[in-house]
Amino acid sequence: MMTLPTKTISPAFVSGDVVIPASNMAKAEAAYHKGQSVQVAIPKEPTFDLPEGRFAAIFVNLKPFPKQTGQGPEEWIRFLLDVEVPSLSERFDTMAGRSFRLNLNPGSELRNWLTPLLGRDFFKEHAGQQINLDFLTGTQCEVELEHFQGKGYKRPLVVPARLFPVTSKDTEAARVKEVSD
Repeated sequence: MMTLPTKTISPAFVSGDVVIPASNMAKAEAAYHKGQSVQVAIPKEPTFDLPEGRFAAIFVNLKPFPKQTGQGPEEWIRFLLDVEVPSLSERFDTMAGRSFRLNLNPGSELRNWLTPLLGRDFFKEHAGQQINLDFLTGTQCEVELEHFQGKGYKRPLVVPARLFPVTSKDTEAARVKEVSD
C-alpha cells in the first residue's frame, strides 16, 4: 500500500533556503525533511523554432551519417549550431541544424555553404588534401536563418542558409541591443 505525504512540497520556483540542481534529489529530500523550502533548477530545453535573421552562433556538433539513395548509400554530415537569439537564448538552448552530402567539390552545396566562413583561399590551400571537419567544432560565426513553410505544417523549417565570419557588427543581436539601450 502506498502512503501519501501529509505535507505538500513547495513548487520549485518558490524562493527558499536551499537551491539544489535537479540532478541531486537526495539533498532536496533531506532539506524538505529539515523543514527547509527547496528550489530545483529547471534546465533549458532545446528549441529549433527560431526567428529569421542574422545571429551569432557557434558550431557545437558535427555528425557524419550514411543516407540511402537510389544510387546506393552516400556519406552525409549534419552540422549543429548553438545560435544566440535575443530573448530566446536566456530560456532555451536555441539550436539550428543542417545536413549536407559529404562533398567538397567546387560547386557542391557543402562547399558553397562553408566558403563565406572559411574563405576561398582555404579550399585552394588545402586542395588535394584530406581534412578533418572536426576543426569546426567550437568555431564562432554568424548565421543567417531562413524559414521554409511546408504545406500542412504549423511551424516553418528553420534553415541556417548562410554562414559569415565574426567580423560584422550588424547581427540581429547587436541591432536588438542598440534599440533597447
